[in-house]
Amino acid sequence: MTGPIIAEFDAVVGFSRSTSDAPGRGRVAMTPSQIRVRADGTARRIDVDDIFDVVRDVSVAASADSTETVTLAFDAGGRRETLDVKANAATLVKFQRLVFKRLLVDADVAVARRRADDDTDDRRPCRLDVSATEIRFEPADRASRITVRRDDVARFSLSGTDVPAVVLYLRAADRVERLSVRFPSFRLLNLFGRYLRADLLAVDALGSVSDGDGAVEALLVDDDRLSREMTRVFLQEQSSRLSITEAESARAALERLSEAGGAKRIDCVVSDYKMPVMDGIEFLGAVRDRHPTLPFILYTGRGSEAVAKKAILDDVTDYVEKDVGPKQYEILAERIEKAVR
Repeated sequence: MTGPIIAEFDAVVGFSRSTSDAPGRGRVAMTPSQIRVRADGTARRIDVDDIFDVVRDVSVAASADSTETVTLAFDAGGRRETLDVKANAATLVKFQRLVFKRLLVDADVAVARRRADDDTDDRRPCRLDVSATEIRFEPADRASRITVRRDDVARFSLSGTDVPAVVLYLRAADRVERLSVRFPSFRLLNLFGRYLRADLLAVDALGSVSDGDGAVEALLVDDDRLSREMTRVFLQEQSSRLSITEAESARAALERLSEAGGAKRIDCVVSDYKMPVMDGIEFLGAVRDRHPTLPFILYTGRGSEAVAKKAILDDVTDYVEKDVGPKQYEILAERIEKAVR
């Protein structure tokens, strides 16, 4: 393996296309350009440039000595594959911080910083760098570095049609500032969005934020009755906090959401993509028109990268791929609770 090792630890590892029956004990090592996994007498290498999604990260509510899982999605010769890495939370927090840094380091971006009411475009080329606490932009013209504390990002919106971009709304003492960042690819835009949503607290802060004990009311929208039933049952098995309301179509869901003064609020929408009359993307647009801040998770099948990209640009809160087996419901339950936190 080329390059210095920047992380190495024992873990339970598993690949989605592995021929073995179950994940097994192994060793994970990372250099600036690769992740190497050794288990069951075999070794695999994943180029950092082939990673296109961080499907699952460490929960901020986890204690430092609890067992957590980080899941990375990567391109394996034109096929999508995932790597699950299970270890104690303290180890995985350090690992995922390094992963995000290596994924985003030195990305060529174009940045414009201005007040929220200023429409001028003084965009300049920069090099991106990130850490657990800061986002840094180094201008190509050697002007002063732009540094943003992650805690100062009040809200962000992934936007654009042909140009992948993100808008960061920043807290300031006397005004609201807006930082617009254009990325060279939708892959990097997606990864930056994952970085912004990820819990990258210091290890000693793990467990400092509770999952909460209040109920989370999720509206599950899917025209397939059996799929709705399966999702509802497994979600409620994953978390006692989740209460599920079902809708068989986007129109029925919009009617339910219009009952804003009803006895049962909705904290998060979870919607399928392929539905008659109004698909999940059209439904997302309708929800954003009426409820611009309501968490919305698109729950869609594999092989739908174009759908996920469109959803990101239409300000989806998150998306989760449907899969075979119970792990998808673990991830979906975590994403729902994170979205409403």
